[in-house]
Amino acid sequence: MAKNQPKLTDMTELLLQQVIQLEHTIKQSKKTHLDTIKELSNIKVTVNVAELRQIEKEQRQRLQNDFDQFHREITKNNEELLKVHKAVSSKRLFYLIVLNIFLLLTTGFSMYLAVKNTIEKSEYERLEKEKGQLINQLENVNQFFNKNPRTAKSFKEWSQKQ
Repeated sequence: MAKNQPKLTDMTELLLQQVIQLEHTIKQSKKTHLDTIKELSNIKVTVNVAELRQIEKEQRQRLQNDFDQFHREITKNNEELLKVHKAVSSKRLFYLIVLNIFLLLTTGFSMYLAVKNTIEKSEYERLEKEKGQLINQLENVNQFFNKNPRTAKSFKEWSQKQ
């Protein structure tokens, strides 16, 4: 598309301005006609109806030409927009869909890993707690053997026999 291409809103605004201008012209013409009628009622003047009809035809033709030009420009813009729309092919759309599916799967996998790591973390914490309890029990047994060396000696002999 050309960079200086008028937009639909601009062309619509121009058409509305032309319609407003036409209404203004019609009001002025109506006022002029009413003034002329008042003058004619006082003065006997013959009006050339053919000339008035010619002016009316010219005004209608000018308005029709403006509308036709506006219609051509809108049609041209619509054709260019259709070309742009067709440029976005189904292949590109397919790539976008595949990319979205990939991102969705990646998100799902990440959530799975996060949940799995949470479960493994809680299991790890449980094992740490058990380890702490076993260390406490081992320390209690070591303290017992340190306080009772005879029992420790007999335990060593007994454990070596087994």
